[in-house]
Amino acid sequence: MRKKKHKKRRIWPVVVLVIAALIVLAAVAVFLFRTRSFEVEGNSYYGEDTITTWVQKDRLSVNTLYILAKYNLTDADLPSGVESMSVSLKNPWTVKVKVKEKEMAGYMDYDGAYLYFDRNGIASLRTKKVIEGVPYVEGLTFDTAKVEIGKKLPVEDDTIFEKIVEVSKNLKKYSLAPDRIACTDGNIQIYFGIVEVAMGSGNYEERLQQVPPILEKLAELYPETAGTLHLEMYDSESESIRFVPSA
Repeated sequence: MRKKKHKKRRIWPVVVLVIAALIVLAAVAVFLFRTRSFEVEGNSYYGEDTITTWVQKDRLSVNTLYILAKYNLTDADLPSGVESMSVSLKNPWTVKVKVKEKEMAGYMDYDGAYLYFDRNGIASLRTKKVIEGVPYVEGLTFDTAKVEIGKKLPVEDDTIFEKIVEVSKNLKKYSLAPDRIACTDGNIQIYFGIVEVAMGSGNYEERLQQVPPILEKLAELYPETAGTLHLEMYDSESESIRFVPSA
């Protein structure tokens, strides 16, 4: 009995020390790692305030360790226009956020602003800002009342998004900057000033490859002449391309 009592007396100080250490660690975690500032990089579509507000949207985000764990160890929700977001600590109270935004496939007029959508046709961003390098798209028809940010645009034929993405990719490849892209019955038209380029419904890379030299030639031979450049039937075996001036 005396030995048991002696052992208990030796264990209690250890238990007290462990509890005290845990209390100290908890205090350090609460007070030292209290969120005080943010540094955001990689953002273009979103302002820094928008990103920091998103990160702080739940009450536990007052702690930097919680933020660090949430965005690195869990599948945390992200803003609809963000592909990924990595979080690190510059110091115990400063959170560094590195944002990788989605590449937008196009944008259109919507509800007094612009609605941007990604390569999958997901409505990702509503803003009054024009994002450089993203083509303006017209002709997409859908019920605007059913549009939800973060959800796919409710068009009847969603294969049109694959076509827009392929066209956008090749426009960049050949350094082409159209005024707008139009979609009509599954076909694509591209507008460069007063010149319409009818692209058809496929084979876009080969067709767009022809556009830069033809536009230069048109500017030389038919300056200030509106018309349509017909590439909808063009392929590698085609011998000529028609340009039809507007009546």
